[in-house]
Amino acid sequence: MEATGDKMIPKSNEMRIEVTTSCNYNCILCPREKLTRKIETMSFELFKNIFDKTNSETSQYNTLTFPGMGEPLLDESLDDKIIYAKKRGFSVLILTNGSLLTVDRFKRLEDIGVESIRVSIYGDSLESYIAVHGIKNKDLFHRIKQNLTSISKVKKKTKLLITYNVVEDYNESTLKSWIEYWKDKVDLLEVWRPHNWVDGRNYRVVDQKKLKTCGRPFSTPLQVQVDGTVNMCCFDFDGKLLLGDLKKQTLKEIFESPMFNKIVECHTKGNYEGSGLICENCDQRNEDKSDVMIFNSKFSAKERVWKVSTTYQELLSIGE
Repeated sequence: MEATGDKMIPKSNEMRIEVTTSCNYNCILCPREKLTRKIETMSFELFKNIFDKTNSETSQYNTLTFPGMGEPLLDESLDDKIIYAKKRGFSVLILTNGSLLTVDRFKRLEDIGVESIRVSIYGDSLESYIAVHGIKNKDLFHRIKQNLTSISKVKKKTKLLITYNVVEDYNESTLKSWIEYWKDKVDLLEVWRPHNWVDGRNYRVVDQKKLKTCGRPFSTPLQVQVDGTVNMCCFDFDGKLLLGDLKKQTLKEIFESPMFNKIVECHTKGNYEGSGLICENCDQRNEDKSDVMIFNSKFSAKERVWKVSTTYQELLSIGE
C-alpha cells in the first residue's frame, strides 16, 4: 500500500471510473438482472470533481480506465472526460462491447489520446454471438466484425485488445475460428472461462482449497462507481463491499472506513467466517487457477491470472 499523508491506500497507479450503468446488451455472463444500483450516467461535473479531489490527495495515479456495469461509449460526455484526464497527464483505457465502435469513432478516440481499447466479442458466428450477448439485432455481429477488422488496418497509436469468454453449449465450437481470425490483427488476444461475479453467476466451481487473499485489498485499482461511491472490487457488481463516497469523503476517510479495515483484516488472516463478506465464497480466491485462462497471445496463463485486466500489473507475486 502507499501512504497518503498518514493514510495507506491500495498500491496501484490506476483509477477506474464507471461512467454509466446503462448498457445496450444483455449478456448471459453479466448479472445485470440482479443489479439494484440505479441505471444512470455520471455527469461531467461529478467526474471532474472526483478526478480532481482524488488527485489532490495522492500522486500515485496516472492511468484512468472506463469499465463498469455499463457500456462507456453510451456516455455522451465520454470524450470530454477523456480530454480532461489527458490534459492532466493520464493514460486512458476503455473497455467496451464494441457495438458503437465504428472506424470514425475509433479514430476520434485515437486522436484524443486513448492508449488502448479492449473489446469483448464472444462468438465467431451470428448464432453464437447473439446467444451469448443477448441481442436481437442480427446485423450487429457482422457490422462489429467488419468495423474491428477495418480498425485493425488503420490504427496507429491506440492498441486494440480483444477478449473472448467460452460458455459451454453456446460458443465453444467457434473458439478456434475466432482465434485464427483475430490473432494477427490485434495487439492482444485473450480467451477465458467466465467468472462468477462473486455471487452473480455460477460458472466456476468455488474450491474448498482457497487462498488467504486474492490480493485486491492490497493492490487493487481505485474502483469508483457511477454515483461517486467507492467499491472494493471490480467483481462486486452491485457494490456490496462499499467503502465510502467521494462526494462526501476524502480518500483518507474512505480507506480508514470500518468496511475497508474489516476487508483487509480478513484478507490478511485468511479467515472470513462470520464476516458477512462476499469474499468468503468468491472464485477469485480459488487456489487452483489452472483452467481459468484458455489462450493468451502475450502472457503465459500462469502469469496472466495474477494480473489486473487493464494495466496488467500484478495483484500478487506468483505463488504468494
